[in-house]
Amino acid sequence: MSKSFVFVVLVLLFGTAAYFLGKKNGSDHLTTTVVQNVNLVQQIAELSSLSVAGTTTVKLTNTNENAGFWNKFKNYLAENTLLVTLPYEAKYGVALKDQKAKIDTKGKTIQVYLPRCKLLSLQLRLDKLETMNQTGLFATTTIADLSNAQKQLYQQAFNTLTTNQAYIKQSEEQIISILKKYYEPLDYTVECIFGDIKTASKN
Repeated sequence: MSKSFVFVVLVLLFGTAAYFLGKKNGSDHLTTTVVQNVNLVQQIAELSSLSVAGTTTVKLTNTNENAGFWNKFKNYLAENTLLVTLPYEAKYGVALKDQKAKIDTKGKTIQVYLPRCKLLSLQLRLDKLETMNQTGLFATTTIADLSNAQKQLYQQAFNTLTTNQAYIKQSEEQIISILKKYYEPLDYTVECIFGDIKTASKN
């Protein structure tokens, strides 16, 4: 069980307890404090990151695919083909290091302003690397070849995942779902707005 999951569960329990405690005491002060707790909402959003896993593959070769006796002969002598497949783990979410969440309350509606979701981290699982190589009579695959393949794999995966709108959307939906559950015991409706918080603060 991950620490982030445990934290979110505790937060939800805290929200529920705060609501009933405020109700029991006949005061809205504690409930209002919970509703407007920006730091807590920020921690929830940061820990609600979406984790994804997949594989990326790259093929490095010096072969000439054109048919012909001379090209086939050169491939026979000097071919150096390396196919590398590598699993990865990535996380999407909001980066709040330079910004803070912003909360607006209008009646029983909460507007939570957060930065846009994006790729936060990418880790290649080098312990599960798979390779397949084919070399000519006078060629060998070197450590430098493998290192070059790993660099290309990372860049390839990074470029693909950075622009993956489906994962970004899933990340936003996951954050929205958890924040709604947090505010639900307090009878508040939540609207999450992802974008430029500095601009939103001026409105």
